[in-house]
Amino acid sequence: MAEMRCSISLVINGGRWLQEGEALVAQGDVPRLWSLAGLQDYVRLSIGGRLGHTLEQTAIVEQRWCRAKPSAADGEAVAAAAAVVTAPHVTADDTGAGLALEAVEAAALVKCDVMVTVGSQITWQPLRQKLEAAGVQLVELLLPASGKVVVSTERVIDLRELVKQQHGNSPVSAMFKTVAAPAVNAPAATRNTVEHDDSFAANAILGTVKALAKGYGTVTRKDGRGEVQFLAGHVSPPGFEFIEVGDTVRFDVVKVSSGKWQAQRVVRS
Repeated sequence: MAEMRCSISLVINGGRWLQEGEALVAQGDVPRLWSLAGLQDYVRLSIGGRLGHTLEQTAIVEQRWCRAKPSAADGEAVAAAAAVVTAPHVTADDTGAGLALEAVEAAALVKCDVMVTVGSQITWQPLRQKLEAAGVQLVELLLPASGKVVVSTERVIDLRELVKQQHGNSPVSAMFKTVAAPAVNAPAATRNTVEHDDSFAANAILGTVKALAKGYGTVTRKDGRGEVQFLAGHVSPPGFEFIEVGDTVRFDVVKVSSGKWQAQRVVRS
């Protein structure tokens, strides 16, 4: 008999996640900022455990980090294997209201057992009904705007209040998992051989254009991992007409057939 497993699709409202995490630290309610890797562990522990599965039997099969514009946490999201999605909020005056429908629908309709939203609710009823018809459980971890009250249930949870009250207890404590930062001052040869710096595909890395010459460009990464080259054809739009030395750009880092790392999808930030 095949082993029973629990598959989870996770969608995070990046703006709310950052805003509330920093606010909780500033107010002294938690010891340190929460991490996305910790959030993944918490989701797997709490939801998988509630459904009778062990951590090993619970897997996140789809995850999206949604934000209205590039943010400082995009790199952390990529490192946590989340797809970075530019998604405007439903309303401009309340960033906690939810994300644009198209930002969550694709993730919601991936074949999974549980759909988890963080900092947002799926407000479009036909989508909620479609999930229910497919047998997908919906769990909403809310980060409501200040002063709003959420009546917590098993599937609707005020994550901010939960963390304030139980940040020292498992599984909530898992959210504060520390993630080792790259060794910025390590020798260049050491940095260039770190295998966890594998192919990024979220157009979320920031850098500064150092040089442009003969169809090649060089960009210095702002995360301290040195320099990487790119071709004129890897700029969007193609060519060097729209970027200059000194410009801040966003890009992917991809390992090409030669084994070297190369910047692609380079755009001005």
